[in-house]
Amino acid sequence: MRNRSAISAFLAFTLIAGAAGAATQDDKMNRLAADSGCTLCHAAWQPKTAGESVPPPAPFWSDIAKRYRGQPGAETKLVATVLRGTTGGARHWAGEASVTTMPANPVEISEKDARALVRWILRQ
Repeated sequence: MRNRSAISAFLAFTLIAGAAGAATQDDKMNRLAADSGCTLCHAAWQPKTAGESVPPPAPFWSDIAKRYRGQPGAETKLVATVLRGTTGGARHWAGEASVTTMPANPVEISEKDARALVRWILRQ
């Protein structure tokens, strides 16, 4: 009995610590995105609104994750997009986002931070 209690306590602590770590990571990545200017156009998910006819300025992170998660080379491609931006001809979000280009961000965010942010987004 005593061993079961100790194991249960350990598992509960591990789950709580893991959840706290995930929340801390979410907070850190949300702060990084805001500080880097990402949240000027991007949001984590689409809010529930009725009758919305204008697409958001940029794709939601949840949509980016759905589109790219599991694709070979997705992380590298998205990091390059974050750092170099896109041109008006690269309309792979046509109809889903109202802004036609994404500015380059090499000053606002480092490659290391961009990679961490992309990894986090792909896990959404």
